[in-house]
This record gives sequence, structure tokens and C-alpha cells, in this order.
Amino acid sequence: MPRRKAVPSEQLGLLEVRSKTAPCVPAIRKVVADWRKSNYKGVTDTTQALLNYWFKTDHRLPNGRPFWYHDSQREAMETLVYVYEVARIRRHKELLEKYAHDMPGLRLLQYDDFARYCIKMATGSGKTKVMSLAIAWQYFNAVVEGKEGYAKTFMIIAPNVIVFERLRTDFSGGRIFRTDPVIPPEMKIFWDFDCYMRGEAERASSQGALYLTNIQQFYERSDKGAEQEPEELTAVLGPKHQASQLEIGDFDQRIVKRGGPCLILNDEAHHTHDEDSEWNKVIRRLHSAIPNGLAAQLDFTATPRYSKGALFTWVIYDYPLKQAIIDNIVKRPIKGIATGIQEGRSDVASTRYKAYLSAGVERWREYRGQLSPLGKKPILFVMMNDTDDADDVGDYLRVKYPEEFGGDKLQIIHTDKTGEVSKKELDKARKVVREVDEAESPVNCIVSVLMLREGWDVQNVTVVVGLRPYTSKANILPEQTIGRGLRLMFRGLTKDYTERVDVIGNNAFIKFVEDLEKDEDMELETFKVGVDKLIIVTIAPDPQKMDKDITLPLLSPILARKKTLAEEIAGLDIASMTCPPLPSREGDKEAQTFQYEGYDIITLQKIVERDYTIPEAQTAQEVISYYAKRIAQDVKLPSQFASLAPKVREFLEIKAFGRNVNIEDPAMTKAISTNVAQYVTVKTFVNALRALVVEELQPQLLNAGRKLSETMPFPFSRPTLDAKKTVFNLVPCENDFEKRFAKFLEGANDVAAFAKLPDPFGFVIEYTDAVSNLRYYQPDFVVVLHDGIHYLVETKGREDVDVAHKDRAAQIWCENATLLTGTSWNYIKVPQKEFEKLQPTQFSDLLVFASARLI
Repeated sequence: MPRRKAVPSEQLGLLEVRSKTAPCVPAIRKVVADWRKSNYKGVTDTTQALLNYWFKTDHRLPNGRPFWYHDSQREAMETLVYVYEVARIRRHKELLEKYAHDMPGLRLLQYDDFARYCIKMATGSGKTKVMSLAIAWQYFNAVVEGKEGYAKTFMIIAPNVIVFERLRTDFSGGRIFRTDPVIPPEMKIFWDFDCYMRGEAERASSQGALYLTNIQQFYERSDKGAEQEPEELTAVLGPKHQASQLEIGDFDQRIVKRGGPCLILNDEAHHTHDEDSEWNKVIRRLHSAIPNGLAAQLDFTATPRYSKGALFTWVIYDYPLKQAIIDNIVKRPIKGIATGIQEGRSDVASTRYKAYLSAGVERWREYRGQLSPLGKKPILFVMMNDTDDADDVGDYLRVKYPEEFGGDKLQIIHTDKTGEVSKKELDKARKVVREVDEAESPVNCIVSVLMLREGWDVQNVTVVVGLRPYTSKANILPEQTIGRGLRLMFRGLTKDYTERVDVIGNNAFIKFVEDLEKDEDMELETFKVGVDKLIIVTIAPDPQKMDKDITLPLLSPILARKKTLAEEIAGLDIASMTCPPLPSREGDKEAQTFQYEGYDIITLQKIVERDYTIPEAQTAQEVISYYAKRIAQDVKLPSQFASLAPKVREFLEIKAFGRNVNIEDPAMTKAISTNVAQYVTVKTFVNALRALVVEELQPQLLNAGRKLSETMPFPFSRPTLDAKKTVFNLVPCENDFEKRFAKFLEGANDVAAFAKLPDPFGFVIEYTDAVSNLRYYQPDFVVVLHDGIHYLVETKGREDVDVAHKDRAAQIWCENATLLTGTSWNYIKVPQKEFEKLQPTQFSDLLVFASARLI
């Protein structure tokens, strides 16, 4: 499937990206970009396989929907891998000296005893997914590679119970590792991993373990003096969790018992700059107690700022809110301009802010009407100055609008002055968080003091009404002001809809939003409150045009990655393999005449030694085992290690040196242990096996077909065309060329029906790319002619390296569909420049392009 495409900044009314960032980020960003071009040179084979699977392979979830990691998640993970594994930076001082050496006066961490990195990612951009990838990367390197310094034990620490509840949804029972494409199929045999939530007892021993808790588990709190906890501590820790005596100190003891190293991941870690906080003291105590200490501490947050506003100096990756908005990773905030609306002269909040409340309700009603066909329910979020004002406004809205906000349709959540949910509200707040986005939830409006902070991952907030005089004493950052309204409502459904959250408020609140614009160096779009009406374009099947419906047959996959190659490996003809004879000792005849891939022995040695370093071996069997493991990983079939080992031995004994040799002889053991010998051996086997990794299956007709009219309604923000020959109310087009092509199909007399194949319909064709990765391809259009012939059509502006593979896959699908259904299916690719030169009037005119047949 195509990745989510970034929306150009000019479409968003945003200035060009020039965001201020942390001291080390610019230099790290540059070296990581160069390193990416080298195809991740310098990483372990396991890391290479993981990065390739995560970011260069197409994925589909169990429910059939396409899945891709966003560029921000890829870049965050790449940066972490580069700094830890390639650059091997383990201390804050070293980080600053290497990447911020031209910025004197930066303050060093007081405690610099282990690697510590901060990942800054905008609210809603998927920090939790990066956490899961970081865990898998460390675990597989520890288990598969046996690398020192990599962790098999992990602890995620949340700042409060609300964040813990959210994380538990993802990690309980290892859910995220099953539902997301975290673990490559060929590595599942190594995955022996348990996830423990706070309070859960230890189970049977596993190689790896994750412990999820909130920081309060580690505080020994007696009832005596509990009320005297300093406000500063509450600001860091959130409301106290009443931990049982069994829980206190439980996880840290179990982590110590497992041995080290351990990786600590702090979520919503914007408080961790205080090195003397109890949070950091707990982590340092763990480092001292765990054998081999901590592998690293990873701090994840959208707002890693010191009290005066500067970013933490250990930030290694920065994905700012502005970029997330441009990339459509979060909703686009739209600032409401309330011309003519003024605060009333009253100390009663509902009277003073009546006009703003009315404007917010009216905007919410517009969203309700527009979202109803899409099966979504909008949430109105109102922020007040104090609990009395919140109660007054909540009561006013319930009485004024009983149908929409009466009874449990409106929830008032009280927070303390730090933004944390007050103790007596905690149970209600947790229930609201869990259920508010569900269709069955009665809640239409939440009224709160301050903006609810971290952990409030509500997706359906569409209107935020801010009615409070924000000041610096509020201890809240501008991004946190609208952060809870940024998460996407339609994530994963379609890549072609730009979501928005409308922000309305009094002058003091809007001034605070403008501070956010200054911080992010951006200018938000605006709308005139009460004047500019909301329009959400919805694409849906039109009941009046069912005669234009098209059925696409469901065929079984014809490509699959083989789970076993044992028979193929056993049948490999070693004698027929092609490779130059390896030198058996330095300076011999073979060394002087050696040529491989255009390199002589000296040049290849220099090239190879940068990326290939074989562990020092004592026996030939050690060398064979290492080579077999490398080959199995490269072809993504590590379970075939045992089958490969005897073939590798045969290769080294009868082929590699151009003659039969005794590899048990110490001199020959040394000869087969060189980096060049490793490189040639691995490459020779990989080239022989790669074509065998993916097998072609006999296609079968699984279902007579799915009708396009079964597509659920979906929102759309790109160009559309009103057409009579399509089953949909509008033709959704990704670009202007597609719109011109759709207009051509509408006017072509030989076309009976057509449709742009929409993402939510989920029609894809499997293919393999140039390096044998399984990928998914979605053609652009389906067309039916009056004579009953069906066509898949690809409109192409420019071609990439995989176009030929896609063409071949589409042609094969059409041949199989024709054979299995009896309906004639054909494939045509229409290049934009040639289409514009041809100026066709009939679909039959396009048959000139059908010459691009399967070769």
C-alpha cells in the first residue's frame, strides 16, 4: 500500500518548517540521513533485518487493513539505533561533545552513569509504537546476536495511573507485539517474552520480560504524613497510587533478579529533567542494583522542556507539532476568530462566557451533522478557570441543552492546579477515558479545569472551548493546551483526509494558543465563528446508482514466504555455484588473481572489513555455524540454520578454494575465517537461495467477489468529481491527473461503469520487490466496458524502481481472475505524458498502452 502522503504546507496555511530544536538534533539528523542512504551500514544483521521488515515491507493487520509506520516513527527508531549501535554514544557528555561541540555553556547532567536519550514526538504521533520497536530491537540483538550491552529486560514507567491505564491497553499480554508488525515472521522462533502489569505475579521463566508500572509503585508511602506531600512532588508524580505492600519494591527486585542489562522507558517524561526527583532516584538505584546496570534510559515526551522553555540537552530526535500537522499525523488545529463576541459583565462563569459557550455548541452541532454519516460522534471539550466555574458551566449546559448535554451526556472532570485529575474524580475519569470514543458512550461534552494532561488519548474531540486566563503560574505548556484534541479520529481508515480540531475561546485563551504558534514557528488557519460553516466531504455508495456497482473477485494469494526450505537447501548443487577461488593464505596465486564483484582482494578486504567482522573462531565448526546463521538471517529463514550448516561445510571443503581442502587444518580454519571468505560465502548462498524464499501458489477463487457498494462511508480532503458512471456519490481523486482521467472515463461512450478504488475498500495485489520483500499494490481504477470486459487501470505520473514488479503482479492477477471467474479481466498502465499527447475520447483508444505485457 502507498504510505501516507504529507500534505504540502501551503494547503495548511502553515509557514515553512523552521522549528527550533535541541542542541544535538541538527547534527544527528544530518548524520542519520547520510547513514540511511548507506542502507544502515554498521548495524548487526539482526538490526538490518528488523529495519527492513518494519520500514521497507508492506503490512496488513489481522482485520485486513493496511498498516505502515509513519516516517516520524521510522526516523525516531533510526536515530536511536544510530546513536546507540553505530555511534555508540553512552554518556551525556560524549553526546554533547560529538553533536553540539559548537554550542558552549550547555549544562551537563549531574548524574551521567549510563546512556540517556530523549525522543521528542508530538502528541498523537505514536510514541508507544516506537517504544515497542525499541524493545524488540534490544531484545533480538541480545538473544539472536548475543550482543553485550543489549537488554532482554525492560521497564516502562508511567507518571500516573491514567497513563498507566493507556499503556496497559497496548502492552497487557503482549498485545502490541501481536497486533502490530513488530516481530518479523522469521524471528518468531526467538520470541520468548512476558509482559507484566503492575501487581501481576511472576510466571514461568522467559528469556525476556517487560514490566509496566507507574512511578508511584516505588514510593513507600505510609498513611502518616501522606497529606503533607509537597506540591512539587505531586506535580511530577500525579495523584498518589495506593500501592499495596506486596507491590512496593516488587518490580525492582524482580528486575534485579533477572540480571542486566535493563532498558528503562519513561512515558510522558517531561518531568525527568529534575535530577533530584524521586523518579530519577529510583532509576539510579536500579542502575546500581542491576548486574551490568542499565542499557539505557529512554525518555519519551512531546514537551521535554526545562522550566524556562529550552529543550532537554539529551534530546536526540525531535518531531515537532508543526511537522506532525503538515504530515497529517495529528489533527490540524483551526483557530476560531470570534468577531463581535465579548465576555459578559458578570462574576458568574456561565453568564460571563455565555456567547463563547453558545458558539462552541453550535460548532459542535455542525460536526455532529457532518460526522453522522460516518458513524462518528464528536466531543465538545470546555476548559474553565476553577472547579466552581466548571460546575456552574456544566450545570448551565445541562439545563440549556438537555437533549445534547443533559444527565450523563456531560461529564465534569475536576483537576488540581497542576493539571492532574483530583483523587475523588479519578475513577470517573478513568471510565470516561476508556469509553468516551465508543459509539455506545453517552458523553457528548467534557468540562474540566485546565486541559487534561498526559494519558487523555481521546480521539473524538473536535471542538475545544477555552475560557480561562492562562498564566505562566499554571504550570502547563502551550502544546498541552490543545494536545488532548490532536489525536486522529480516522487513523488507519484513509490517508486522504485532513482532520481538524476547532479552537474557540476568550481573548486570554487565544493569546495562549498564539504562544503555541510562536513556539512552533507556525501560523494556524482560522475560521470566523458563526460565519464559516463546516463541510466534511464524505465518499459513500449512492443507493440511486447501484447499476454502476462493480464486483472484484477475491483470489487467494499467489505469493507466500516459505516456512521451510529444507528440501531446496538439501538439493543445492554446490559444485555449480559460481564464485572465484578464495586464497588459502596471504599472497598466494589465488590472492593475486582474485576478483569478486569488480574488486581485487585488497580492495574487497577494505570494503568488507567496515561492515563484516567475524568473531574469532577456534574451530571450523564455529565458522560454519556463524556463516549458516548469517545466511539464514539474510534470506529471512533462521529456522533453516541446521539445514544450511552441512551445505556451508560442503561449499568450503570442495568449492570455495577451487579444490578440495581439509578445513579442520588450522591453516585452513584461519583461511575460512577471513572477512572476505565470509562475505563471498554468504553472498554466494544468498544469491542461490533468494529466488527460493518466495513461492508461487496455485490461485483459487475464495469468493465470487466483493461489491464496491460494500465500502463504508469515509471522509476525503483531496479533489473529487461528480460522475454518473460510478457507484459512489463522488469520485475521490488523489491528484489532478486522476481527476482528469476520471472525467475522461465519464465521457467515454464505451465505458459502462468505473470507480476509483478507495483505500477503505482494501483491494490489493501481492508482489515482490527487487529484494524479495512481500509488498502490496493497489491499482487506481477499475473500469467495465459495455461489452463486459473489465480493466484494472494504473495512472502513472512518474515511475519508481518497483513499477515493473507491480505491473507484472497486476497482469498475473487479471489472468487468474479471468481463468477462475470466466469474466475477462485486463490490465492497462496509462502514463500521464502519453495520455495527454494522445487526447483519447474512447477507452478503446487506451489499448495502445496495453503493449506493456508480461515478459
